[in-house]
Amino acid sequence: MKKGKIKIINHTADIGIEVYGETIKEIFLNSAKGLYEMMGIENNGSENFLEINLQGNQIEELLVKFLNELIYLVETKKLGGEPENIIIEKKENEYLLKALLRVKNIKKRYKEIKAATYHNLKIEKAKKGFKTTIIFDL
Repeated sequence: MKKGKIKIINHTADIGIEVYGETIKEIFLNSAKGLYEMMGIENNGSENFLEINLQGNQIEELLVKFLNELIYLVETKKLGGEPENIIIEKKENEYLLKALLRVKNIKKRYKEIKAATYHNLKIEKAKKGFKTTIIFDL
């Protein structure tokens, strides 16, 4: 497994990605990169920073919420970019995410993605780190 490897996969009426990372944080970062790659986003304009804070009962729930927040920003605010920094913590019975996004206005988007789903979603330990498959509604 290579660090940061992303593979787009076809799924009936949907689209998905296989994501690899040495850490859970890399799973989140690489999932965001894969999402933007599938959407075919082209950015322009000046960069801004945006902070998002999310919580979830499971790490997979947090990943879906994170990706859906990025989709929301693309579709409603016309902002896309890359996470600059992600902090994931487990406190008692929940996971917390704090992400700083480096965003720009979107010039073009080639594919509309409605949402990340929970369909067979599981972050698993791999030989060198972690892996997951994420299915998105088109």
